[in-house]
Amino acid sequence: MPARDTAGVARAAAELGDVRPRRHKPTSPTAKETVLLAWFFLGWLGVHRMVLGSFAVGGIYAGMTMLTCGLGGFIGYVDGFLLLLGTPRDQHGLPVVWSWRRGKLFVDPLEEGAYEPTEAVARIVGHVGLLFLLPYLVVSGGFTLFETSQVRDTAGKFGVFSVLVLAPLFLIQLVGTVKKARAQIALLRKANALTRRTRLDAIARAAAILTPRGLLVLLTGLGFLMLSLAYQWADLGVIAVLALSAFYLVTSVSAFLSAFIVRRFSNDLLARGAAVHRRYAPGVARAGDVVRDTLDVKGVPVPPGFFLTLAGTLPPRLATEVRHVIPPKSREERLALSVLLKRTPRGTYDVPPLRIAFSDLLGMTSATVASLATARLRVLPAVRPAEVVAPPPTNTEQPDILSRPHRFPTEDLFRFREYVAGDDTRRIHWEMSLRAGRMIVKTPDSKESSAKRVVVALDTWVPADWLDHAAVIDDALDSLVEAWLAIAQRLVEQGEKVTLLLVARANDGTLRPEVVAAGGNHAHGLDAGARAEWQADYRIEDVLDFGIRQGDRRATEEVAFDNAIVVTMRLAPPALPRVARETTWVYYDPDDALGPLPRGVIDTWIDFDDTGRKLTAGQLFKRALFLPHPVGAEENGMFARMKGLERRLEERAHRLALRWRAVAVGRHALNVLLSLPDAVYRLEIVNGQHRLVGLKGSARVARAVDVHQGQRRSA
Repeated sequence: MPARDTAGVARAAAELGDVRPRRHKPTSPTAKETVLLAWFFLGWLGVHRMVLGSFAVGGIYAGMTMLTCGLGGFIGYVDGFLLLLGTPRDQHGLPVVWSWRRGKLFVDPLEEGAYEPTEAVARIVGHVGLLFLLPYLVVSGGFTLFETSQVRDTAGKFGVFSVLVLAPLFLIQLVGTVKKARAQIALLRKANALTRRTRLDAIARAAAILTPRGLLVLLTGLGFLMLSLAYQWADLGVIAVLALSAFYLVTSVSAFLSAFIVRRFSNDLLARGAAVHRRYAPGVARAGDVVRDTLDVKGVPVPPGFFLTLAGTLPPRLATEVRHVIPPKSREERLALSVLLKRTPRGTYDVPPLRIAFSDLLGMTSATVASLATARLRVLPAVRPAEVVAPPPTNTEQPDILSRPHRFPTEDLFRFREYVAGDDTRRIHWEMSLRAGRMIVKTPDSKESSAKRVVVALDTWVPADWLDHAAVIDDALDSLVEAWLAIAQRLVEQGEKVTLLLVARANDGTLRPEVVAAGGNHAHGLDAGARAEWQADYRIEDVLDFGIRQGDRRATEEVAFDNAIVVTMRLAPPALPRVARETTWVYYDPDDALGPLPRGVIDTWIDFDDTGRKLTAGQLFKRALFLPHPVGAEENGMFARMKGLERRLEERAHRLALRWRAVAVGRHALNVLLSLPDAVYRLEIVNGQHRLVGLKGSARVARAVDVHQGQRRSA
């Protein structure tokens, strides 16, 4: 998951208020010391990746080392070093921390995308220190290694001249870093999120100015400088000096622009003088609808020789990357930019801020000037009717609330008998009475029943170590929410008194149980369904047992329902709920919920952009010889391609491990459900339609319940 810019998130959090409790984050059983030792001794073979469960990535590093007679092992060591600077993740997606921090990790939401302190310090030193010290280190090393007496005689003058040139550039870069870092730190302090980690993260992001292409130009110039010293070739020295001069000139201009020219970027409305405003059209949509991420830009100066880039990655489920480029021109008019979202699945999305930066025409520098333009998108679930297939009839099981036939008064069966004094005269069948010559009344064959009180509960509980797998199992939650709403709608149409129950995230950012009256405004149920998410705080048994209090928080009255329907993808055996006379479980098998097995390693490499490419000789030839992205794209770089493949292989290993665990635990939970006296249905998704297939009926004996108790109250 890409790191989030701290300043923009802090701005969004400040607007929401101080409602960000630090939450416990599960950690990996693998200690960071193990990864450190594996990297130190066997990093050239990629063993540090294998320890984390990424055997495919480790195998690639080992293969590169073998094919290059050991030279490729340098890449494995660099990868391990960069990995240990941050927080690695194992095959289950859990963070790998030092042994003394295992199980004790508490994270503020704003810290989740921040650099680790060691990584932040390394980036600060790299961007500020080495940028200006590296030429001196290279030249000093050349004097030591090579016979350069003629050059050494003028080293003093060269040093003085280079200091006169580089010192002002260094000062500009330093001042720009301080100014930008202070602005971000002020935002963090306003959001009450200023910690040692976020402070260092803000400084590291403010110091960043070089792009991979710019770093390559710097290293190329220094390489030519070393060659000129080694072979005493003046032409190479001239080329090296020219390349380095152009590099530092562009760098200094970018640093100056980001530090002094750009005064303020705001996240307010355009009418109030803001420079950048972000919105979604529409802001509230249905799952599958067309939604655009729209950006309004006004009055942002773009000097000659530079582009203004606005880039950011949306939440993973939206599968969309935002990238805009504004050419050199002072924009006083309003400029509207938009991107069509590739996916719009159910949920509430707080979109990370855009990274706004000045990039030079050569692509060597990218100086961040702001991180803002956050937005919120709410996608309501799409509700489709659910088909109910009743369970096989038996002598010991009774129809449950879903399969029990619902009869309207005109659909009932009647018996006829002679009139007895006291009978309701409205039941006299006059036509039959005239034929029989005596008064005949009709009585219903079934007993009259009033509307039942039914609670339809959505089970969103998962074990705590599954919360980092939300990106993998969120699609399953979408299906559960749609089935939950479809069942409620079906019962409402039958005339039942339906109450919806779930655990959702409230507007203040906290997760808590919530009750929604299904018989009222249907929009309330849709809104609650959009806010549902996986959580580890409330088991559905506890929510059903103890209920929800609303209004008077001192109320202790427990209310029983006639029927309880639980929609679940159980990842643990359930306890017996005590809230209703009769309970029905609608079970979504994890084997179906998590979809098919991930593709193989070669298939993953071939279909790099998830467009459905198949493993054929033609596709293999194209993938090996042609660039995967358009010419000039930074994603075509060797390191970028390696990181992309590594990320996809890690996700594949993650999905495989998660699927194995979910299926194993889910099968055990299903067996426990079938052993209970409750009715059990299997949720199936066929061509986008929901089918509830009955596995067994209800054999539970109705408990004595006070029928005069009122509806459940919420807290």
